[in-house]
Amino acid sequence: MNIKDHTPKFIDPAQLVGIRDLQLMARTVVDGLMSGLHRSPHSGSSIEFAQYRPYSQGDDLRKIDWRLFARTDRLHIKQYEEETTLRCTILLDCSGSMDYSSHAVQKFQYARLLAASLAVMLQRQRDAVGLIAYHHELLTYVPPMSNVRHLRRVLVELDQIEAEGHTDTPGALHYLGDVLKPRGMVVLISDLLHPLDEMLDHLKSLKARRQDVIVLQISDPAEQDFPFDESATFVDAETGKEQYAVPEAVREQYLENRKNHFDRIRQECLASEIDIAEFTTNEPLDRALRFFLDNRTRSLVASVGKGRSAVGGIR
Repeated sequence: MNIKDHTPKFIDPAQLVGIRDLQLMARTVVDGLMSGLHRSPHSGSSIEFAQYRPYSQGDDLRKIDWRLFARTDRLHIKQYEEETTLRCTILLDCSGSMDYSSHAVQKFQYARLLAASLAVMLQRQRDAVGLIAYHHELLTYVPPMSNVRHLRRVLVELDQIEAEGHTDTPGALHYLGDVLKPRGMVVLISDLLHPLDEMLDHLKSLKARRQDVIVLQISDPAEQDFPFDESATFVDAETGKEQYAVPEAVREQYLENRKNHFDRIRQECLASEIDIAEFTTNEPLDRALRFFLDNRTRSLVASVGKGRSAVGGIR
């Protein structure tokens, strides 16, 4: 998906990674982005009634519409405009392949800052944000909430994580499927350098369960064009396996394999209405954040529209 850029570029990621305070970095990125955007009309500043939704265990009993229950024999919660926000869970790939960099910024540094920036932006818009960080096992799970104290917890968790080990994205997606409430948003941040079949099955399953799914692929520029010109021993960051190679002899096959790998991911995602875009670690994060904002706005508009149709049917 091509994204038109009508706002000025913001801070180079290479300038940000020298700042040790992750929260400060994230706020700097979001402040730069928001200074060029109008506030979303769907951010929830009104208390106008918006829709009903089915009661879920743990919901506030005071919000149940008992008159509707008497007519339908089913429990429903009344939602207002300020409550028609998103529950968004960010999945961050923390595997060893994310530790790579051909310049000042590692893929993991970029991905972690992107996750932190998304969390800050979501909380400012009163959306609920959650986090799953993983490699070959689950590192942390923070359920979605929307208050400032919760945001601090998400940022602290992100700040303590390092990239290592091999990837089990299917395992993380399977776990997420077990704990997610209906009708939310899932954002996967990964380099997607792992087998595809099981991961794609889980992404499609989430979509089938009425989750909006966004995939943010993080790549290093060198991975896109394989610019190496000297023979070297290449080391797999996740398995430690070594392979001696002459770049001139393997470049064409590498680029073809890479293209086939990611073409398939994009085709499968497109067929399942899963939004996906690739971002490189030498570009400012505003493009990725605006890609997310576009998807969030479409999701909220669709959600409110469907909710009001449902209310008409109930009444």
